[in-house]
Amino acid sequence: MSLAAMVGAAMGCAPTTDGQLTYRVRADLDAPLNADTGWAAPTGEAVTIAADQPFRLRIEAGAGEADAGLHLQARRNGGEWQNLDAQAFPYPKRELELDFAEYAPGSALQGWLVRAGAADGLAIAQDGSDRVLRVRGGAAGLTATYAAPWPLPEFSYAARFRLPEGASEGAREGFALVFEHVDADNHGLVRLHPDRGITLVRISDGEEIVLARESVAIARGSWHEVEVKFEDGRIELGFDDRDLLAVPLPGIDGETGLAIPAGAEVDISRLTIEGVPSTPGVSIIATQAYDHGAATEDLLAGSSDPFAPGFGLSLRNRTPTWGGAEAHGEFEWPLVIRRFADGAALNESGDRFEFRMAGGQAANSAVAQLTLTVPPGHLGGTFVETPGRIGPWQAQNGDLYFIMEPTETDNKFMMVKSEDGGRSWREIDGRNRPQTGDLESVSGQMVEGRIHIVHQVTGSVRYHVFRTSDHPTDPDSWEIRDELAASEEAIAQTATMAVRSDQSVVAIFLADRLYYAIRSAEGSWGAPRVLDPGAEFINAGPQAVAGRGDVVHLAYFSDDGMIWYRCLLPDGTLTDRQELARGAGTSRAEYGAVLPLAYDAETDSVTIAYRLADGSLWERQVQGGSAPGPAVRISDRAVIADAVDSQQPAADLVADGGSLFALFVDEDTRSIFSTRRLGDRWEKPVLQVDGIAGSWVRGSIIRRPDGRSVYGYVYDAGSQGGAGFNRYGELSLDAE
Repeated sequence: MSLAAMVGAAMGCAPTTDGQLTYRVRADLDAPLNADTGWAAPTGEAVTIAADQPFRLRIEAGAGEADAGLHLQARRNGGEWQNLDAQAFPYPKRELELDFAEYAPGSALQGWLVRAGAADGLAIAQDGSDRVLRVRGGAAGLTATYAAPWPLPEFSYAARFRLPEGASEGAREGFALVFEHVDADNHGLVRLHPDRGITLVRISDGEEIVLARESVAIARGSWHEVEVKFEDGRIELGFDDRDLLAVPLPGIDGETGLAIPAGAEVDISRLTIEGVPSTPGVSIIATQAYDHGAATEDLLAGSSDPFAPGFGLSLRNRTPTWGGAEAHGEFEWPLVIRRFADGAALNESGDRFEFRMAGGQAANSAVAQLTLTVPPGHLGGTFVETPGRIGPWQAQNGDLYFIMEPTETDNKFMMVKSEDGGRSWREIDGRNRPQTGDLESVSGQMVEGRIHIVHQVTGSVRYHVFRTSDHPTDPDSWEIRDELAASEEAIAQTATMAVRSDQSVVAIFLADRLYYAIRSAEGSWGAPRVLDPGAEFINAGPQAVAGRGDVVHLAYFSDDGMIWYRCLLPDGTLTDRQELARGAGTSRAEYGAVLPLAYDAETDSVTIAYRLADGSLWERQVQGGSAPGPAVRISDRAVIADAVDSQQPAADLVADGGSLFALFVDEDTRSIFSTRRLGDRWEKPVLQVDGIAGSWVRGSIIRRPDGRSVYGYVYDAGSQGGAGFNRYGELSLDAE
């Protein structure tokens, strides 16, 4: 949804000597910085913006003295002003890799600040066919820092390095990784010396304190890797894929960098700085339209004070040094207001947001005002990584339910609900949600006002039950949370389940291979059993459904590229496995090759759809106890698989009476197509959602109040595994 202009007066502009500071909202995130295009509304006018839709804010600020940097602040619904953080969208990654092989010898090194020593001590050098950062201490030694784009209250800082061969005094000295650098008298060091090993040092008010030493062999002329990590009040050191030590260390703050003694030399091929990502309700994001720090021109018809060029910002929470007496400048910030934030916090339609610049010697700033709208069908949040059936389920009163996370950085288990046919969604009973987070593999089944759920994480399988709004005594509430079904360690997370007529539950899940466990009607779990004892393959990606007579139909993948089908009978015996297909692939990316099964109770038939390694989508049907029918190709389009670490096709299948319907994400376009089976063939696919980078889709049959049947589905439109792109759509199933 694009930004919609909303008629209104200029809002809250702070006065200057000759006029008013102002602002303007730009709808086009990709418009050139100084182009007079892509605006959402006239200068100084408020706009309505959509949740999870990036935009840019161009805002004027006045300054007195030169300032070390200004922040952008925001407040919601008249609350407290807060400095905005810079967090990437939609995937909140905080990792910066400096790969010096990508630099040309003699090229300028951006982002480095030499704190002590000569600037020419940092240079790109040719090293055979590769290029490296060559750091030389020179006559007085060298200390240089690199400012990460974000604060580093917790971090990982790693280097791939090589000390020179030779016996000169300089070659014997080694070098140091610098962390928490504030100034020359306050910083931390990881000293790496070819003879003395590794020493962890903290310098506080000029006093050197040795925190730890470790004797390791650092061979001259060989490449080594070192990593320093600070997390949860502890600093940890790793060297050449070994964990060396961990010591408590409070109060980390400052920049990372390098230090080298006089006469010494070191080659660095790669530096990596990682911070801690988060997903706030509002944040500064990145734009590809311009480089961070690019100069702005005087576009806005606001202040008449002299113009001092400001900056275009990108994934930074503070401007470069700026200012000038009796001057004003323009600053452009890429922003997003999210539907869901960490903590399952929610921004609502109608929320009012104000933005201003502040900090240091800034004299004043315009105050921009915006209003949020949540588009119909927009959920936001994060999709289950490897989903089975996760909704939307429909209660008897028409309410819809779906399972998801609020954000990638806060993997809470949420049951969200829509009371208006999928137009709007919110979490239900969040105070009592399961404590097991990280929705790696989740599958559920709704039975008589309850949604039974199996939930696998790396070390365990959990069972939850949610009561829907048509439950007779406890509507919209969690009944069972975090019940341990199994504690097997998983090589990958793929789980499914089936609920039988006596309310016993069968869970099938991957550990080192597939296991199944049964929860009795009385509520106790039996010991897990191997599904295919003695098999030489690793089986994975199970999908199950309970059929007539409590027969549990089960289909799954094996890593020799096979697709299998078998049944678990009510007496606990397993039928022989039957081969359905070959050529499904052999990698973990194909573990989930089988789609959730579609079952038609009237004919007691189950349809098993699966993807082969060439991208083709097929299905076979089993009716009653008969042999599987012939393989039928669902579409001539290739279906994407493992789009974002999901290890399964982005496709879904449902049955409605005797009809079958499928949705899938096309591998080439990433658009969503639909198709239905007519007789013994499938119709030509029809485009449903275009202009997205589809990654997941899950749905079910929904009955509308007017009697219409629709295929209601939730899809991820391109979050890259992050958050903000879950949306609800419908496919009409009625004959035209």
